[in-house]
Amino acid sequence: MKMFERYLAALQYTGTQPVNIDDPKEFRSLISWLEDQKIRHYTIENREQLKQLGSVDVWDAAYDKYKTDVGLPYELATRQEQLTWLLLHAVRLEYSDNVDTYRPLSGARKAEAEQQKATAPEVKSTNPFDSLDFTNAQFEEGARKLADRLGIAYHPDHLVSLRAAGRVIHDCLNREALKEPLITGQPYVGVGAAAVGSNGTPAGKPPTPAPTEREVEKAAQILRLLQIRNMRSLQTTINETIVAVQNVTADPKTDSALGKVGV
Repeated sequence: MKMFERYLAALQYTGTQPVNIDDPKEFRSLISWLEDQKIRHYTIENREQLKQLGSVDVWDAAYDKYKTDVGLPYELATRQEQLTWLLLHAVRLEYSDNVDTYRPLSGARKAEAEQQKATAPEVKSTNPFDSLDFTNAQFEEGARKLADRLGIAYHPDHLVSLRAAGRVIHDCLNREALKEPLITGQPYVGVGAAAVGSNGTPAGKPPTPAPTEREVEKAAQILRLLQIRNMRSLQTTINETIVAVQNVTADPKTDSALGKVGV
């Protein structure tokens, strides 16, 4: 992923890139490298279990303990979330260990930015969002609460969650979407509800499928519903195209200067 590549480049990672975090071996190897080379939370002797990449049980137990010891937030459940936090933690430690090296660069960039700001014409914005501090703790907490209110999955970067919230509001809470009538009636059979008889009681239940089969059946039903929606959208586009073509052909433009009579 591009985000991981930037972090790893900043940490001068020399391993294989791009990193496939879905591959357990690559994920274990990267975690071991981060602790051994950058984070160094443990002593050298205590890092041995994290280096046993071939022993899954030993490594998993060591990693579970490591997440607690290093202070990784418990709500970060996926590998992507955990790795993002560990990479950012490693970058912070790398900077704190080499402040004298990075401070001149930061100072030069700040001076350059101030010079550009001084020479640039001052434009007063009337947009209230331009005065917001997107790194403020209250802003970050507000973005988290908005994401929770909209049912958006947790992300370590609150700005990513905020962008996702904006897309949900734009796509699902716009005026046109709010005009759509609420869906009423019984749920689609097989998607979260059983069939209901005419008297309101559950109809005869088929044999309960295995968990895997049930999940596959639900996925197939959802895909069918999405296909129906796509077909309706395609049909609407086709109808609009036909109407547009008919409007053109019903009113042809003739240029008599281009016509010829005889040979």
